Amino acid sequence: MKKLILILFLVLAAQDVKSQIEVFKENGSWFTLSNKFKLSNKFYVGNLIQQRRVGFLKNTQAFLISPSVNYQINKNVSIGAGYMLYKYYAHGASHASITRDENRWWQHITVNSKVGNTTFNNRLMFEERTLDLINKDVTPNKIEGSKYFQRLRYRLQVTFNLFKLKNEQYILGKLSNEIRIRFTTGLNEPDFDQNNFEALLGYKLLDNSKIWLGYGRYYFKSNPEKFVSNNILHVTLSYDFDLTKKK
Repeated sequence: MKKLILILFLVLAAQDVKSQIEVFKENGSWFTLSNKFKLSNKFYVGNLIQQRRVGFLKNTQAFLISPSVNYQINKNVSIGAGYMLYKYYAHGASHASITRDENRWWQHITVNSKVGNTTFNNRLMFEERTLDLINKDVTPNKIEGSKYFQRLRYRLQVTFNLFKLKNEQYILGKLSNEIRIRFTTGLNEPDFDQNNFEALLGYKLLDNSKIWLGYGRYYFKSNPEKFVSNNILHVTLSYDFDLTKKK
């Protein structure tokens, strides 16, 4: 009898927790431009620019730019450090009341491996972040100070040739999933932050350029009782520069 009561209590407790959690659903579009500038056989500079729209194409939810400096240890392993300016706009299910900025400093190690025509990319990234704080006790709201926190990100990405076209080019496939763990009060207290999944089709435009198009699901924790699930159209263009080549 005691076991039955305990089981019923646990079930009711689980239902109560579930009832307190809300999941808000959105639809968005992310437009990305990525560049790689090869400086030598070991060093390269990267940059990423992205606009995130919400309401599919209706409003800009965020804009970010992220340059980095990277070192190729060998053909399979690279390390690097970079900076990101992330601007939040007052649109979307979890938007702030006014526009605010976040500054991120990050480091990564990336390990690649290849089996046939399939490439596996494992990236581990650590971020240090400062986010503008909004004073909601004044009208209009305004930025007053900032808060500091950290985040660990792990991404597994698989790229492969999907099928061959008559022009001898391939339609490419890419699957990617990244989990992000935040550390708000210290490294000894990790907390789930978000999960980011992508399934993309790609095409090689030039030797140094590819275009990707596909679906993404961005699922993140806004607060302990609120999660946001965002279905995304991804459009990504990559264009690289080899500065070691002589003209």
